Amino acid sequence: MEILEIRTLRGPNYWSGYWKKLIIMRLDIGDYEKKPTKKLKGFYDRMVEVIPSLESHGCSYGEPGGFLKRVKEGTWAGHVIEHFALELQTLAGMDTGYGRTRETSEKGIYNVVFSYLEEEVGRYAGRAAVRLWLSLAEKKDLAEIKEAIAEDVQKMREIREDVRFGPSTGSLVEEAVNRDIPYIRLNDQSLVQLGYGINQKRIQATTTVNTNMISVDIAGDKAATKKLLGDMGVPVPNGYRIRDIDDLESTLERVGYPAVIKPLDGNHGKGATIGIHNLEDAAVAFEKAKEYSRWVIVEQQLIGSDFRALVVNNRLIAVAKRIPAHVVGDGKRTITELVEETNKDPRRGFGHENVLTLIDIDQQSLRCIRNAGYTEDSVLKKGEVLFLKTTANISTGGTAIDVTDEVHPENVFLFERIARIIGLDVAGIDIIADNVAQPLREIRGGIIEVNAAPGFRMHLSPSEGIGRNVAEHVIDMLFPPGTPARIPIIGITGTNGKTTTTRLIAHILKNSGRNVGFTTTDGTYIGNQQIVTGDNTGPVSAQLVLKDPTVDVAVLETARGGIIRAGLGFDHCDIGVVTNIAADHLGMKDVNTLEDLARVKSVIPRAVSKKGYAVLNAEDPLVYDMRQLTDGTVVCFSMNENHPNIKKRAERGRTSCVYENGYVTILKGKWKVRVEKAVNIPLTYGGRAEFMIQNVLAATLACFVHGVSIEDIRVGLTTFNAGTAQTPGRLNFMEVGSVTVLMDYAHNPAGFAGLTKFVSKLPNKYRIVIMTVPGDRRDEDIVEMGEIAGNAFDRIVMRDGHYLRGRDPEEIRELIRKGIAKTGNEPQVRVIPSSRDAIQHAIKYGRKGELVVTLADVVPDDISYVEEIRDKLLAEQEAASAAAGD
Repeated sequence: MEILEIRTLRGPNYWSGYWKKLIIMRLDIGDYEKKPTKKLKGFYDRMVEVIPSLESHGCSYGEPGGFLKRVKEGTWAGHVIEHFALELQTLAGMDTGYGRTRETSEKGIYNVVFSYLEEEVGRYAGRAAVRLWLSLAEKKDLAEIKEAIAEDVQKMREIREDVRFGPSTGSLVEEAVNRDIPYIRLNDQSLVQLGYGINQKRIQATTTVNTNMISVDIAGDKAATKKLLGDMGVPVPNGYRIRDIDDLESTLERVGYPAVIKPLDGNHGKGATIGIHNLEDAAVAFEKAKEYSRWVIVEQQLIGSDFRALVVNNRLIAVAKRIPAHVVGDGKRTITELVEETNKDPRRGFGHENVLTLIDIDQQSLRCIRNAGYTEDSVLKKGEVLFLKTTANISTGGTAIDVTDEVHPENVFLFERIARIIGLDVAGIDIIADNVAQPLREIRGGIIEVNAAPGFRMHLSPSEGIGRNVAEHVIDMLFPPGTPARIPIIGITGTNGKTTTTRLIAHILKNSGRNVGFTTTDGTYIGNQQIVTGDNTGPVSAQLVLKDPTVDVAVLETARGGIIRAGLGFDHCDIGVVTNIAADHLGMKDVNTLEDLARVKSVIPRAVSKKGYAVLNAEDPLVYDMRQLTDGTVVCFSMNENHPNIKKRAERGRTSCVYENGYVTILKGKWKVRVEKAVNIPLTYGGRAEFMIQNVLAATLACFVHGVSIEDIRVGLTTFNAGTAQTPGRLNFMEVGSVTVLMDYAHNPAGFAGLTKFVSKLPNKYRIVIMTVPGDRRDEDIVEMGEIAGNAFDRIVMRDGHYLRGRDPEEIRELIRKGIAKTGNEPQVRVIPSSRDAIQHAIKYGRKGELVVTLADVVPDDISYVEEIRDKLLAEQEAASAAAGD
């Protein structure tokens, strides 16, 4: 058994209409193809013993125990491993329930698909599930298997804690998602973008784009905070900052005991020690604080309970009473045993997985035990409370009690005033007092710290009292009612015409005053500036555009490869365009038929929002069928206004775009709105390039339903030229010497056939093509490319392609020759491996007026070669003219 590949889908995909986060594990089950579970003696019993919780899996039966029935009846390894991967995640505290296993066209090789909550955990779960299957099938010791499962579950928990959002960031992201505000994680920590493009807002944990950095600096300097608050009449403890341990004793004499020692610019309780009663402990606490800051605060310890007040946008949102990690004696068990018993509380878990965190006996705990006169093996009296930490952080095992409803109005005013004084939009205010139900000034309470980026966990899930949805107040602040978080997204897919349609839509929108970000096979653009070169049609490039804070509309070419590899880079789009479905890249990644390819491309219309539009080709049955998959409104385009699908839709009052009587026309029901004559649209070359007219129809319709005026559409269509600047590699003509060069990206039979149909309408008597075919095409597709060339050109130059993808160049050439031979024609065929040399040969030996067609597999290279030859010829002509003049 071998894992051949693990892919991670992070957005809308072709496996599930609902589950966006999926692991695809391509698995060769080897000899187990001949051994379903019913043929593996004892497998069922061993499986149930080591992982009995599988009983809850319904599988195809849709009821508990359903999966176990399947195992008894006999099912294959891939299916069982799918369920193992899901259950291992559940045991690690990440319950997720989608799975599907499908055999590929290769015998014994399966795609095992299952959902995940954390990507790295999901990938680990897949590998662990394979190990578990092998252990059970090979009849390894059950005790060892159980131990391995426990180790894997713990490892997944640890991975989760390393990679997932903390409770505070997670609550903000969850609240945003509940409001249909998209998010993008910007690093592997807590930097997150909420919203897209120009409407985005960023957060880092609970620091927001509104947070004033001067205020953060003030809050980070405990001495500055205390002085500022004290000067403004806020009750604060007496204290001093020191740098050298030599100053510690004299400072303690001024402050008195009990004392608190903490780093000047610490946070989250790091390096802080409370309850100091002697110089020896003070020296230890000083060194601990110095680990976090050059300066150390030594201050009077206020007597009372520890409270945290959360103020958001100058409003008090929640107050919690915090209690450090502790145990309560029963007169029987040791301190160690009491900690173990306390950790059995189901509310406690590893890291942030539960409301409370497991208590760990660390060096700080040992000091607390020693200071109380005990050891770990001491037995506490019944009812005696022993604190095991000096701070009340939830992350170190502390507990929290919500007391928001008890806060005295004067304290509400005080806490909100403190947030304004420091200037924080989100402030965590630490208070020491007997209670918060009385004014602090009356009970000698005080403010000991003000924190930027305060944690929310104690308020979200207190161990006692009401949980407060504090995240909603932060999102309200960032996105007040009516504030947009999204930008319009137009996704374009299909086999041919995607790039031209994308560029044309972007051009029309730019002309209508929008700052457009768009992605194509040639690169990523913001406005008129190319940001990245290369094939940028996947999710990473899409997110580059969506992360740009200047973009107010995104136009995203979306190719098959990116969808298969990782899904879409956005959660849904406003307009989804599908140009056509034709044979291309078949036989790759289990996409073997046109129907398979259509299923992949259908991800775009399925991602269209309910208020959006799916722009579909009415003449292509596979595309037109996608109308049944979208939640948006369906609009269609066609080269034939009398096409049955168009007529049927017109009768129902639907919107379409058609080519009729030489016009690009919008149909609103049966009413026609003529946009422009095709002959006036440069991209169509006087209406001769039918495939370009199709692209124009798709772009026109997309812009129309987006709300662009007919006037702006018309201007865009008539000012978009098919040159190397605006549409590189798409019907680019260039006069070079005595020949005309036509560069095009036709790289599959459908695209090449459309190109040759256009070429046949041109007046050139002689025609030569410089061609190759990408190596990942099927044999029959390469043969068909040769056949098309043999029927359309009298001279053919074969060059070596850039995208061989494992094939030998001679193998590709032989298949092209085979296609040429099928035509019965005898064009002149020459092999020139170098692209530069091939183009130079065709131009140098071209007959006067000959059309030289290059099928550009690396578009920028072909353009530069042709321009180089043209410029050289022009220079020679100018030199000759100058010499003749002399």
